[in-house]
Amino acid sequence: MSCPHTEQEVAAYLDGELDLTSALAFERHLEECPDCARALAAQRALREAIAAADLRFRPAPDLARRLRRAAEPEAPRWASWRGLQAVAALLLVAVASWSLGRVWPPRPAPDLADEVVASHVRSLLAGHPADVASTDQHTVKPWFAGKLDYSPTVIDLANRGFPLTGGRLDYLDHHAVAALIYRADRHVINVFTWPTAYGMDGSGLSATSRQGFHVVHWTRGGMTWWAVSDASEDRLRQLARLLGAP
Repeated sequence: MSCPHTEQEVAAYLDGELDLTSALAFERHLEECPDCARALAAQRALREAIAAADLRFRPAPDLARRLRRAAEPEAPRWASWRGLQAVAALLLVAVASWSLGRVWPPRPAPDLADEVVASHVRSLLAGHPADVASTDQHTVKPWFAGKLDYSPTVIDLANRGFPLTGGRLDYLDHHAVAALIYRADRHVINVFTWPTAYGMDGSGLSATSRQGFHVVHWTRGGMTWWAVSDASEDRLRQLARLLGAP
């Protein structure tokens, strides 16, 4: 980072370790420093990837048996029966693990809809879903300048029942993307948008649900859009059409 702020300061902000005054000062700094904004988005993505990855090493039964033999001193002959019992127990565990794997196969990697919901939930848990909090589209849109390699479309729809409340940088499928924050009554709606050239797109207007959240996805004009909220699917579809969904 070329900025005098260190990555440790970025991590402290992300962990919620800064006091209120320092946190507010750092948020103002994020509005002007693309290096820190990108570092923050990258650290968020790294933590999510580490948490989602299954990094535990599970040795094969034969390797586990050889390691145990190498680590244990040679047992006297009278202990051979005990050794056979241990081998039998290991074989039983191996067979049981194989059987359970047949019944409950490994959980598949999360798809993009899962990532979108996870980012939405993280923003709610953080308590400040917007890096730039404003109801003015002319304040939110310029804030992204220099932080992304594209300019997101920002529309205030307060007169249509969906007031804009701000925006932030997020990280989805190895790309920094724009997240626009809207409200529908008391429901927070995250709207993510990026160029279809990134490759993370589909076609038409589609809807799904994950973990009790509704997700609507569409593409239009070379841009991909995802909207997620605990608001009803009908409300999300209504917002999508106001944002230009086909």
